[in-house]
Amino acid sequence: MEYSLELASPVLRQTPLVLKAMLADLPDEWTDTSEGSDAWTPREVVGHLAYVEESDWIDRTRMILEQGLSGVFEPIDREAGFERFADAGLSDLLEHFAMVRNENLRALHSLVKPENLGDRGAHPDFGEVRLEELLAAWVVHDLNHVGQILKTMAKQYAVAVGPWREYLPIIDAP
Repeated sequence: MEYSLELASPVLRQTPLVLKAMLADLPDEWTDTSEGSDAWTPREVVGHLAYVEESDWIDRTRMILEQGLSGVFEPIDREAGFERFADAGLSDLLEHFAMVRNENLRALHSLVKPENLGDRGAHPDFGEVRLEELLAAWVVHDLNHVGQILKTMAKQYAVAVGPWREYLPIIDAP
């Protein structure tokens, strides 16, 4: 499927609602437990999403539209949201993410027109990238992290499911 503002926007709009439905009011045992020492908890994933929502997608979109290839994106600290939101309750963090996402969607629709999708920018690792690639990555980034949260939560019951484990491949997914 080719990238489309019309098809991507509903996914971006739904992500905060999905996360709120999945995580709000759950005990900490679900939201503050990871798969292992180097893995993120669901709460940390939400912190990451909120942080990159503040500092990545729309900033880079503006940079492509305003500077093209003359400026290079700043690298993103993928774990900066852990510290930034360390003292925030999960409900407040989910609300913050939803608020910033709504602001970004309004900005997206005021900034980007279909004829801009081929505009190019410079990524510090990938080199030249197209705006449509950045915007498609935004959608897949959301989906990736929703999947990460689901997998992390499912693995909490890896032993408890007993013999059904063989029918639940999410538990053994890398």
